[in-house]
Amino acid sequence: MKHAAYILLFILTLLVGCTEVECPLDNVVEMTCTVYDIESGKKVKIYDTLTVKIAGSDSTLYNRGVGFDEFAVPLGYTSSVDTLLCCLSNKAGQSAVDTIFVSHENLPHFESVDCPVVVFHRISHVAWTSHSLSVMPLTIDSIALIQSKVAYEDIENLRIFMRTLAD
Repeated sequence: MKHAAYILLFILTLLVGCTEVECPLDNVVEMTCTVYDIESGKKVKIYDTLTVKIAGSDSTLYNRGVGFDEFAVPLGYTSSVDTLLCCLSNKAGQSAVDTIFVSHENLPHFESVDCPVVVFHRISHVAWTSHSLSVMPLTIDSIALIQSKVAYEDIENLRIFMRTLAD
């Protein structure tokens, strides 16, 4: 009888201890920015070089992108406004910096005790600065907020309209 109780206790321990944890495999939270031409309104590839940095920091979020029509960057979870420096350069040696200000609410997201806590975001406002086309013939013209929720999904959050000098 004593052995049967131990065996039953052992089986119950196995059943309770073998729960399956359903943590998401793709658990990166990034804001997706898609690039459009302001004149045509169509998605466009950028062949100049783009590096996105955090203002006041040496952190690089997107490094030396060339030939892209979208990019993704994480938002900070300790502040409510991120200042992103968009450093543009071309083969002619020209360079300029445009700035994007992203105001957002940080939303802790809890899946399970066994999964790490992640932070989703809700973008409330976007502002930007642009440089003169005489400095470099590519600049941010305007930005539209398409989807305010920034979570696991790879969906377009910001639509960045670029202006270029007409050839």
